[in-house]
Amino acid sequence: MNILAIDTSSSSMSVCVMSEGVIKGEINLNNGLVHSTTLMPCIEDLFKVINFDKKTLDMIAVCVGPGSFTGIRIGVATANAMSMAFNIPIVSVITLDALAMNFLYFDGIIISTVDAQRDNFYVGVYKSDGNRVVPVRENEIMSDEELTEYILSLRDKVILSGDAVESVNVNGCIFPNTANNFIRASNVAVIGEIIGAKDKNFANPVYMRKSQAEIVYEQKHKDIE
Repeated sequence: MNILAIDTSSSSMSVCVMSEGVIKGEINLNNGLVHSTTLMPCIEDLFKVINFDKKTLDMIAVCVGPGSFTGIRIGVATANAMSMAFNIPIVSVITLDALAMNFLYFDGIIISTVDAQRDNFYVGVYKSDGNRVVPVRENEIMSDEELTEYILSLRDKVILSGDAVESVNVNGCIFPNTANNFIRASNVAVIGEIIGAKDKNFANPVYMRKSQAEIVYEQKHKDIE
């Protein structure tokens, strides 16, 4: 199976082609939220560099959030458009799951975090079964103080990854190196293959909260009323 995997859910961006379980190529960028201008050129460049015929794609896997509202929309819209153009199925992958997969062989609690703005984070908590990461609680939004308290309450060893690494400092907590502290499309491809997509469908964003624009809009109309 030939899979194109896409992640644009944070400030970094990643695209990957996996064929029959082998990663043929991956491009990772970490230069801010410029995904609208870099995503398609990176996909085309990747196809060209690995000499891949896009007409042989069997499936698209895309991170649907939570994360950057604008970034998620760009990735999901691109994946949906390509799914329709090539008449192939699409599978949705949760951003926090993909980040946690960087630590598949960690024997302890894996905590993935993505910036939710205003000193809050989207948080996913996992343990690995050796083949994939398994959630041990529902994904949620936590402040940096709440996340710190939660980590301190755990008795198992903990690795903390993602945006909260810069804000949360807990003695005994393990922090990843820079190379492992961003979402890789290769993990999105692996999860996508595990989930599978039997039917052609659309991917839908997973936001977990209202956007700042929606909050401001509702507040203005509430004040008018």
